[in-house]
Amino acid sequence: MKKIANNGFFGKLAMITNVLILCMFVVSMICLLSFDKINIKLVSNTADYTNADAELREVEKPRRKAQSEVDYYAFKLDTLKKQTLPADKKKVKEQQEDIEKTEHTLEAKEAELARVDSTIHAQTLLCEAIQAPYKDLKKQAESAKFIFTITLYITILLFIIKILFFAAWNHKGLRNLRITSIWMKKSTSPYWAYLGWIIPIYNFVKPFSVFSEVYNETNYILLDKNIIQKGKDTNSDFNLGLWWGLLLISTVLMSFVLNATFFNEGPMYFKLSHIGVAITAIIMWALYLLQESVLIYRGIKMNQILIENHSKFDLQ
Repeated sequence: MKKIANNGFFGKLAMITNVLILCMFVVSMICLLSFDKINIKLVSNTADYTNADAELREVEKPRRKAQSEVDYYAFKLDTLKKQTLPADKKKVKEQQEDIEKTEHTLEAKEAELARVDSTIHAQTLLCEAIQAPYKDLKKQAESAKFIFTITLYITILLFIIKILFFAAWNHKGLRNLRITSIWMKKSTSPYWAYLGWIIPIYNFVKPFSVFSEVYNETNYILLDKNIIQKGKDTNSDFNLGLWWGLLLISTVLMSFVLNATFFNEGPMYFKLSHIGVAITAIIMWALYLLQESVLIYRGIKMNQILIENHSKFDLQ
């Protein structure tokens, strides 16, 4: 004869992990707001930095031409001076005039290059006054973002661990249903408690249907055997739907809102209150984790009642 499994251990682990998830999520939101405080300054200074950089590039454009002209006339002058003097006095005079003309032109081109270099130097000093604080802010923002990323990864890791505990709890619940009720033999296979979270798109529905089946069928079995009174949990469908809705809002919708508010310079970045969004995210996660913990607690209690009344079941 098979025994009804006690799934309280995994259920309690899931609830404990929920507390850790909420604490870590709050820490991650605090780190996100610290990053945001620096990032707001960085974004506001981006236009000045971009303009200063563009102006520097603009004043640097004539230098290549000025330098090439200086190099050309310097080479020409050097070539003229190395030429052998012709025998004809007239050609000697022409050669000398050509050298003098080239020297004057070279002096003018060097003066033009010096003027360009002076302009570039002045613009570089101006840019450095703008770029130095900007680059410092950028380093601070990158450091703050790294810290936030670490806390976020820890939160995600805890969430994955919780899913494994939650899936193990539901897995035992489905097996108990197959043991206690003959009509549940063809119900959802226990492995879907794990697999339902993994398959893309399908995981928007299957984890809910698995938990709903475990919760409602366990409640029905206890009612059918007159172990608990009717009306003990009349709002189970609403509570389960609320749990799943809060989960989707917290994990999917709020992830999109947080990303659009803090990391994309679009309408949500400029129009939404960043602190308000962070607080809303914390509240949604708190409600979701609290609702889930309440349902797990009720599920554990039903499992305990099943075990205490195992003699009333024809265990398969």
